Amino acid sequence: MRVETHSAQDTQALAASLAPVLPAGTWIRLEGDLGAGKTTFTQGLGKALGIARAIKSPTYTIVKEYDLDGQAAPRLIHIDAYRLEEGGADTVDLASYRQQGDLVLVEWAQFIETELPTAYLDLALSYGQEVDDRVLTIQWVGGQEPEWLSQWSKEVSDHAR
Repeated sequence: MRVETHSAQDTQALAASLAPVLPAGTWIRLEGDLGAGKTTFTQGLGKALGIARAIKSPTYTIVKEYDLDGQAAPRLIHIDAYRLEEGGADTVDLASYRQQGDLVLVEWAQFIETELPTAYLDLALSYGQEVDDRVLTIQWVGGQEPEWLSQWSKEVSDHAR
């Protein structure tokens, strides 16, 4: 699926629309250049899940954990793997996030590719025509696309018309 947004608010609204259907344990791989909107997407999703505190890119801390008060999942985990390019993925306990059913969003996932689960949502953000435009390419990796994603994709496509 390919979706265009025309502002940071549009990107956040798209992410927020995903929140009600996103099952616990889902991993989202966020791809895109610096400033493409990876953290903006995470902010929209987090706000829709009830996270009141500011969501910032965990560039220096690598991982930020946000409690979800028992809603869709135990926690939202935001990982920025950019600093793991030279190794060090073993310092982040990724297996525990899978076991606990957390929602996990990973920026710069190519640096921890072998640590990703076998199935995840791949979301690539790129720049559009205008300065605030973004193009989001969304696809399921690893097996059959889940029904919740098919339904959400249809709703987003119908709304865009």
